[in-house]
Amino acid sequence: MARIPDAELERLKQTVSLERLVERAGVVLKRHGAELIGHCPLHEDKTPSLVVSREKNLWHCLGACQTGGTVVDWVMKRQGVSFRHAVAILQGGAVYGGAMPAGVAQAHTGAAFHEAEAEQ
Repeated sequence: MARIPDAELERLKQTVSLERLVERAGVVLKRHGAELIGHCPLHEDKTPSLVVSREKNLWHCLGACQTGGTVVDWVMKRQGVSFRHAVAILQGGAVYGGAMPAGVAQAHTGAAFHEAEAEQ
């Protein structure tokens, strides 16, 4: 199989909003200083342990998971898929069973991404 170009990985990491992905997974995020916190959906969580950085577009679980990463890592963990499959999901918007909804397919800086798909 061909290697996924670094430029494509960087594009996904910069253009897909992690905050929106996490919220679409049913996690209620609340502002905590410069970060967002919520209950981690990957384990039983009595107190919020999931931290999402809007600025860096990264996540980390301070609870039982003790893991974190990029939008690719989130899809891998949340859906239990391989790295390649997670990239394909993010490229095609299949996280939502089709086109990415408006707001998800935007950079955390606000730049448009997959505009044609988001408008469908």
